Amino acid sequence: MKIKKLLFFIGFALCAISAQAQELAFKGHIYDSQTRQALAGVNIKTPLNEQIGKTDEQGYFEIKVNSSASAVKAMLVGYKTQVFTLNSGQQTLNVQLEADVNRLNEVRVQGYDGHKTNKETAGSVALITAATLARGSGVSLQAALNGIPGVRMEQSTLSEARISIRGNGVRASYGIRNIKVYLNEIPLTEADGTTRIEALDINSVGRAEVIKGPASSIYGAGTGGVINFQLQRAPYQEQSVEVAALAGSYGLRRLASTYRNGGDKMNSYVSYGWQEYTGYRQHSKDMRRFMTGNFQLFPSEKRIITLLLNRTQQDSQIPGALTQAQADANPLQANATNVDKAAARYQTWTRMGMGQQYRFNEHLTNSSSVFTYFYDLNHPLAYAYLRSTYQSYGGRTRFNYDPEFEVLPTRFTVGAEYNQGLTKGTQYVNNQGREGALNSNVDYENTQYSLFYQSETQLATHTSLTLGLSYNSLSYDVKNYLQQQQSGVKKFKPQANPRVAISQHFSDALSLHASVSTGFSPPSSSEVKNVDGSINPSLQAEKGVNYEINAKGNLLQSRLAYDLALFKMDMEGELIAQSVQQGITIYNNAGKTNHNGVELALSYQWLQPEDERQIKVFRPYASVTYSDFTFKEYAVLNAVNEVTARYDGNPLTGIAPWVFNAGLDLETKLGIYFYGSYLFSDKLPVNDANTAFNAAYHLLNAKLGYQTKLAKQVEVNVYMGIDNLLNKNYSSIVALNAVGYNGAQPAYYLPAPTRNGYGGLNLKWIF
Repeated sequence: MKIKKLLFFIGFALCAISAQAQELAFKGHIYDSQTRQALAGVNIKTPLNEQIGKTDEQGYFEIKVNSSASAVKAMLVGYKTQVFTLNSGQQTLNVQLEADVNRLNEVRVQGYDGHKTNKETAGSVALITAATLARGSGVSLQAALNGIPGVRMEQSTLSEARISIRGNGVRASYGIRNIKVYLNEIPLTEADGTTRIEALDINSVGRAEVIKGPASSIYGAGTGGVINFQLQRAPYQEQSVEVAALAGSYGLRRLASTYRNGGDKMNSYVSYGWQEYTGYRQHSKDMRRFMTGNFQLFPSEKRIITLLLNRTQQDSQIPGALTQAQADANPLQANATNVDKAAARYQTWTRMGMGQQYRFNEHLTNSSSVFTYFYDLNHPLAYAYLRSTYQSYGGRTRFNYDPEFEVLPTRFTVGAEYNQGLTKGTQYVNNQGREGALNSNVDYENTQYSLFYQSETQLATHTSLTLGLSYNSLSYDVKNYLQQQQSGVKKFKPQANPRVAISQHFSDALSLHASVSTGFSPPSSSEVKNVDGSINPSLQAEKGVNYEINAKGNLLQSRLAYDLALFKMDMEGELIAQSVQQGITIYNNAGKTNHNGVELALSYQWLQPEDERQIKVFRPYASVTYSDFTFKEYAVLNAVNEVTARYDGNPLTGIAPWVFNAGLDLETKLGIYFYGSYLFSDKLPVNDANTAFNAAYHLLNAKLGYQTKLAKQVEVNVYMGIDNLLNKNYSSIVALNAVGYNGAQPAYYLPAPTRNGYGGLNLKWIF
């Protein structure tokens, strides 16, 4: 009996040991949390740093762990280490990694669809992350974009902003021109090339990639470049609710709530809130209500589905520009005509989109999206009252094929994009902010499509060649119901835009790239009119050729990251605006310009993660831009195409020759953080004749905060900041080539706020 009992206990112990040592199998994929790119080469380790797996080229992994293990970690240079728990009931995982703001050279970028690190990508691509945006107050993209060499966002009020890249877009009379803008791979740019981003709540932005220079070979129209916005996604395996409150100078108030759920089957991000701002100047109040939903579903190992819903309402008063004398006497005043006419924008946007990524096999993948976008605009101006509705729909698809050639391995991309928009617009006399007599009733139906091809060939182990080509078509169908003789169709000549780039990766310290790319920007539907309102049949797209050499790398044990670009861009057929009379402007292809420049971005990670110190981040950074932009052949024409002035050789209007930006990120293990930034913008001409200038200015901003956990499930972030710490009077944005009528001085200047502060509190509950 004793022997039987002994054998029983031995058997029981062996079974227990066997059960304890039992291994569990897990499989899945690892993606970039924002771009949804599969990440290859991710190391999967135990908490004791034992390697148990690694992702392949499709981001796929299989691991086996002891049943007693509860968590493992995923590690990849350029991304934050992700620790995730293992649940035996969920053995197929979809892990998502967040970019490390301190190692942006190593982050995989979409760029030209190369799926490479930023350092390895041919061409100038800059990254903005949610952490970058967190350096500021959270109500404007201006500080983040102006930290990128060659990129300028000019803004005075929250309703008046202009974005330019390497000088392209600076002459836009409203909105954004010459730059293609996407949100979750859905084009925000309308079919006629104009973009409005006021509906985008920047606190919902998780990441933005800025491509500088023509990218028409894969993105269609745009001589300036591309901005790819990605909305935030929930951190992997986090379920939380966050409430954020903000208050600041000049009546700034904001309240928003956010729900996040980062699961293996579905990733959900939903935000809702409101924001109000009385404004620095008279007649500059801004009010917004916004709702954003961003969803990612993983129905199978081969498919990812994304859903987007965004609705924003904005009511903004427009204070208008001032003359130099008015700005000097009282920069807070508004233009008297704008006040009398109650100039403002009352608009509501709705955007919906659905996308899918599908992997047919290890060789062939597809990414497709469809969208619809519409807005209502109620827009009293100084000299007219506009009402319009806009509806658009379209889609974009892209196939990637890798046949895995043994000799000269090549990856192919083919795709197409289609966008059709219908604007129904009416114009009235503005009777002090009320509609008067009907002056115009015109519909614009704009249709744009592009077909594109790209191949990337590995010439040697560290040498690659990229060839790209797109074919683009655009047409405007104008229906004028009051003056039917002015109706008609404007079809632009189809554009073929090639791009050639070669890359050589020497080492971690140097990747060298050279490229030649072409781009085009057609006139918008509002710019194709003759003085009598009819369509100008001779007007064509602006064209540009960009030559660029780019060097990127990491020095000093990878602590110092640099990105240096030298470029030469020749523009021809530039649209020159001619103000014929008050409220009427016509355009002609009568300009050629040279854009020559140097851009340098530097950042230094003083401390490494393994350093055992109370300060965990000490990161100074700087960027410098030198722009030698001049008019080459530039003639101003009148209404009958007679030359009234030539400005050959003049510096380009609206461009500062030197721009310098520097800053410091400081974060401690106690939760205290500090962000400081400095901007210098050089003196720049505000008219083509170079007889008036916007003075140089310096800006200093600072933000101090404390972030901690009150309990295991509650995170607190409290902060305060001051913008324009030096209390400078300046105009960030100017009305280029303004005209004074009836003996009045031109009103060029839109004063920006002097010293102003803000403070906020964020509370997050993690379930």
